[in-house]
Amino acid sequence: MLYRLRFNPMSILKIGILLTDHVLEDLQKKHNDQDNFYRRIFEETDQEVNLEIYDVTQFIYPKSLDECDGYIITGSKLSVYDDERWIRVLEKFINDLFLNKKLLLGVCFGHQLIAKVLGGEVKKADIGWVLGVQSYEFKTNYPWLEYMNEDVQLIHSHQDQVMRLPESATLVASNKYVPNSMYYIEDHVMCMQGHPEFTNAYAYDVLCKRRDVLGEEKFKQAESSLLNEKTDYLEVTNWWLEFFKSKNQLQ
Repeated sequence: MLYRLRFNPMSILKIGILLTDHVLEDLQKKHNDQDNFYRRIFEETDQEVNLEIYDVTQFIYPKSLDECDGYIITGSKLSVYDDERWIRVLEKFINDLFLNKKLLLGVCFGHQLIAKVLGGEVKKADIGWVLGVQSYEFKTNYPWLEYMNEDVQLIHSHQDQVMRLPESATLVASNKYVPNSMYYIEDHVMCMQGHPEFTNAYAYDVLCKRRDVLGEEKFKQAESSLLNEKTDYLEVTNWWLEFFKSKNQLQ
């Protein structure tokens, strides 16, 4: 695919959400759908951001790379190695974004798929499901941030992990369950396994649906964290905003 790049002179950021999943229908009445998750966190942090939603599971994409100032690939219940045509099409789009140095942010499935496309390895972790509110050990900072709170916590909900980072990636954060929790590549790719867009209430309702699969011990551990611990979703959403603003302000 060939795309024409141009600078967007508007001061308001336009971020494209590459939607890779939908909330289960029986949970949508209470929690809304995934696109609403992103609208909520950006509305709480910055009113000067426009979001454009592209449901890539239905092969809906921007007409050109410069349609937005940057893109976010969301989480999904599918695995990056599942045999789905929309995943293979998204892989090609990721490669186009990377080659053109467009700002790209990956969350959970997005974090994993970007790593896979760029030469890393993703598979089910031996530890199994990682759930609930997780903290991190930071190895370095995202370079576009002047300050990073290293005590941040985010919700996790996944079996798959990035087992090996792409050679060009820099590891930002780990924990004992997820060695490759956050990373970046140069100044135009930012990735994390955790979910700033999830509320504790939504993650808990999803957890309850998996109770029989998880086993009681793992369920209880995750339940306790989701019911009793707060996340730093607003702080991390501001990290995202600094990422998208950093390059656009220099153009």
